Amino acid sequence: MRRAAARRLVIRAIALGGVAALVACGALVGIDDLAIGECKGGLCAADAGEPDAPASQDSGALPPDDSGVACPGTPAPPAVRVGPPGNTFCIDTTEVSNVDYDAFLAAEVDPTAQPPECAWNTSFERERPDDGGAPAEPAVGVDWCDARAYCAWAGKYLCGKVEGGKKTGPVTPEGLSDYKSHQWMLACSAEARLRYPYGGLYDPARCNLVDFDAGRALPVGTAPGCVGGYEGIHDLVGNVWEWFDGPCVADGSLEVDGGDGGPASDSCLLKGGSFLDNGAAYDCRLEAANIRRDLRQYNVGFRCCSD
Repeated sequence: MRRAAARRLVIRAIALGGVAALVACGALVGIDDLAIGECKGGLCAADAGEPDAPASQDSGALPPDDSGVACPGTPAPPAVRVGPPGNTFCIDTTEVSNVDYDAFLAAEVDPTAQPPECAWNTSFERERPDDGGAPAEPAVGVDWCDARAYCAWAGKYLCGKVEGGKKTGPVTPEGLSDYKSHQWMLACSAEARLRYPYGGLYDPARCNLVDFDAGRALPVGTAPGCVGGYEGIHDLVGNVWEWFDGPCVADGSLEVDGGDGGPASDSCLLKGGSFLDNGAAYDCRLEAANIRRDLRQYNVGFRCCSD
């Protein structure tokens, strides 16, 4: 079985609009098009002047779209429709689980049907943790092409760039900070209202990062406080990193053994953080950069989107 060399995830934060720290409610009046508001919608703790104080109010998650337009795709996990009028889309409520991915493997999808950037990917088998992982735990040990293939089989796609309610392609380098078109970030931040999916201030008891003290990936949707930026969406921060359709670019520094590498060594991105990661920096804006397309690692999974 092919194994990409394990590597330490290199983390890069995008501080939209130059806002790098939490501020008191009185110091921020609304938000602009490039900044996620820490205090919009009553999300600050009573002592909001202390950035490290956990949020003391209920989640600021938005309700999902109630237009009655069904989400396409039938296999699990279920999805909810999110986004503003005229630009809605669907996103899975949880990461794809082991039992979901097993159904995909049982379907024996032909790996030769993948696009050129995945022609090297001859098997969708994942590299599971030593204990195998419980059926309800996230499907990890999947590379970018495995995740893409699952989403296509499910009648969905890897979350990317949306315009007018339709996916128009991958998130571009310029679009990484655009919460209006970046599907994953739009969903996590509730259209730039939230720094974390649950609110404006970091709360270590909410999501499965190191402070949560789980020590491993949890079954999907079981960290009860880690919900949002829309109601019903779980674990957009923590549990496992998530592949998305972002700006994968050729990067010779990621080649191994002196070889050409080709598309397998393209540099891609991850969102969300995992149970191995620690601190308030892991919010909706953070990403892991310089990640090989063929990386299969025990704290990396995915979820899908659809029109």
